[in-house]
Amino acid sequence: MAIQSPHRPPTTVEAAPPLEVGGTLVDLFFDRVSRWSDRTALRHVVDGTWREITWREYGDAVREAAAGLVAVGVQPGDRVGILAGNQPRWHMADIAAITAGAVSVPAYPTGAASQVAHVFGHSGTRVAFVGDRDQLAKVLLARPRLPALERVVMLTDPPDGMDDELMLTFDDLRSLGRQHLAEHPDVLRERSRGIEADDVATLVYTSGTTGPPKGAMITHANITATIESLTSIVSVGPDERFLSFLPLSHVAERVVSHIAQIVSGGETWFARSLATVPADIQDCRPTIFFAVPRVWEKFEQGVRAGVAQQPAPVQRLFERYESLGLALVAEREGGPRVRLVDRLAYHALDRTLGARVRRQMGLDRGRIFVSAAAPIHADLVRWFHAIGIPIAEVYGQTEDCGPTTMNRPGRIRIGTVGEPLPGVEVRIAEDGEILVRGPNVCAGYWDDPASTAELIRDGWMHSGDLGVLEDGYLRIVGRKKDLLVTSTGKNIAPQDMETALQNHPFISQAVIVGDGRKYLTALIALDDSAVASQLQATKGHGSTEDLATHPVVQQGVAEAIAAVNAERSRAEQIKDWRILPRELTVAGGELTPTLKVKRDVVLRRFAHLVDEMYAG
Repeated sequence: MAIQSPHRPPTTVEAAPPLEVGGTLVDLFFDRVSRWSDRTALRHVVDGTWREITWREYGDAVREAAAGLVAVGVQPGDRVGILAGNQPRWHMADIAAITAGAVSVPAYPTGAASQVAHVFGHSGTRVAFVGDRDQLAKVLLARPRLPALERVVMLTDPPDGMDDELMLTFDDLRSLGRQHLAEHPDVLRERSRGIEADDVATLVYTSGTTGPPKGAMITHANITATIESLTSIVSVGPDERFLSFLPLSHVAERVVSHIAQIVSGGETWFARSLATVPADIQDCRPTIFFAVPRVWEKFEQGVRAGVAQQPAPVQRLFERYESLGLALVAEREGGPRVRLVDRLAYHALDRTLGARVRRQMGLDRGRIFVSAAAPIHADLVRWFHAIGIPIAEVYGQTEDCGPTTMNRPGRIRIGTVGEPLPGVEVRIAEDGEILVRGPNVCAGYWDDPASTAELIRDGWMHSGDLGVLEDGYLRIVGRKKDLLVTSTGKNIAPQDMETALQNHPFISQAVIVGDGRKYLTALIALDDSAVASQLQATKGHGSTEDLATHPVVQQGVAEAIAAVNAERSRAEQIKDWRILPRELTVAGGELTPTLKVKRDVVLRRFAHLVDEMYAG
C-alpha cells in the first residue's frame, strides 16, 4: 500500500513555466535569466556571510564565460572538464561549456591525480576548469597523460609563477568573452542554434565500483526528457531552495541542485563543506532535500543524541510521539487501525514536539525528501515518516540521466524505489536484471563501443541491478556483479543483508563475504562517533581497535548479526565476523564519492581478516 506522511498531505506549489517543446537546457536557463533577473539564484559563503547571486549575474557570467571559451578556440563538440568542489562557478562553468556547444566533463574533486588523468585523458579534454590549488596540483601531475589539454581556467586565484600560456583565471576568461561578444555579438546564438537534440551535452563518468570509470554520453534530448518527465509528476517553482553538498560530478546531485534549480527558478545554496552541512542546512531551510542513506543515518543519530540530553519528561514525550507515528505508518502499510484518541495525540505532539525536531534539523520547510544512490533500510525510512519527514526512495543510474523510478509524493511505498517515470519503461529479465528503455537512456559510453554494446541490447539498457516489480513498484534485490555463489552452488544477493546490518547504530558499513566459500561471513566497520557516544566513558578516547573489543560493542554487533540471521535461510546465515580496524572512507579508496562500498577493494585490503574467518 502506498502511504503519505502521517502528519500532512503533499504540499502544492506554484509551478515554474515548462520547458518549451524542442528547447534545450541552454534555452531553459536563459529563459529563467530573463524571467527572474532580479531574483536570487545562488548563495554561497564569502568571508563568513551568505552572498547572493541573482539570475542576471548568473546569466552574465555564463554568457561571458561561454564566449571566452569560444575565444580561446573551443569548437562545438570539444570536451571541457570541471574539477572543483560545489560552488557557484561550478554551475557557471557547466552551463557555459554547454552554451558554447561543447561537452562538459566533470571529474570527482575527491579523486586522485590518476583518476583525473583517466577522465580528462580518456575524454580528450581541451580546457579544464579547476577549483583550487589542490585540484590544480592533480591536473599538473596528470598533464603528461593529457595531450589534448590546452588551457586551465582557475576558479580561484592561481599560484604565482604559473605558465601564462596554460593558465587563465575565471575573470580572465570572462574578460575575453566580453571582448569576443563585442566583436561577434551573435556567436552564442549561432552556437545554440547549432545544437541538435542528439548531440552530447555532457560526459558523466561512473564512480567505478565495478571497474574503471566509463563516460556515459548524456545528450541534450536525455536532459530535456528527464526534465519533462520529472516535472509532470513533481511540481517545482521559484520558491524552492536546494542545498548543494554532495559531489556535482555525480548525476544525482547535478540533477537535483543544479538542473532542478534551473527548472524551478529557485535558489541553490552551497554548503561550505560536508562538516558544515548541519549548520548550513539551518540557514538554507531547503524545500527539496536529497541525501544518500549515510547522511540520513547521521540525521537520525543526531536527533536521538539530542533527545537523550533532554529531561526525562521530554524523552518520554518523544518516545510516545515516535511510537504513535510508527503506528500510523504501519496503518498506512496495511497494519492495525490507530484509535482516534491516539491519532489526535499524535497530531498534537507533531505540531509541537515534531515541529521543534524538524526545525532543529533545518528541515521544517521541506516538502520533498529524497534518498538515492545506495540502498536505505526500510525501518529508517519508516522512522523519518513517523516524525513528519516522508523520505521517498528514488532509483536510477548515470546511464539514464539519474532517475528511472521514484516514489511520488502521496504514493510512497516504503521498501521500494517507486514507479517508473512517465515515458520510461522498466521490465525484469529472466535472470532478474532490471532493464530500462526510454528517452532518458544515454547514447552509450564515450569511445567504448564494447561496453556500449553490453549496456544497450535489443533497445533495452541493462542496469546491472537485480529487482522485482510488485504492483508497478520496483524493489531492488542487489547487483548482478555482487551476487555471491557459495561452494555449494547457492546464489545469494548480499545487498539486503548489508543494508540490514548497517541499520544498527554501531555499524557504519558491512561487507558480506562468501563467494566460492562454504558459508557466509561479514566484515564490519564501526561508526566510531556512534559507538563513542554510546560508551560515554570512552568518548573522544581510544582507537577503533580499542572500541571493537568493548563488551557492549561486541554484544551490539552480535545482536545485529543474529537479527539478520533470524530472517534468512540456513544457507544465508552469517557464521563469523570481524570488525575492521577503521571506518571505510572515500580518501582511503574503499568508498565511492557517494559513499557506496567498493567491494573488491575492501576484500583485497582486508584479505587477512577474511582468511582468518575461513582458517578452520
